[in-house]
Amino acid sequence: MQIDQSAAIVTGAASGLGLATARMLAGHGARVALLDIDAARAAEAAAGLASGHAQGLQCDVGEAASA
Repeated sequence: MQIDQSAAIVTGAASGLGLATARMLAGHGARVALLDIDAARAAEAAAGLASGHAQGLQCDVGEAASA
């Protein structure tokens, strides 16, 4: 699968499987938007990715207005 230079959106990305997925994608060259209900943790997680092509954003996928 070609991931390099792809764009990805990962929900629940501040921890657990979401963060592991974001790390894998970024590690393979994708630009990643890390979405989480906790904005500070999403930003911290994005800053911790080695790619430099990640952004942490607040989003509650259970609320239509947030998405």
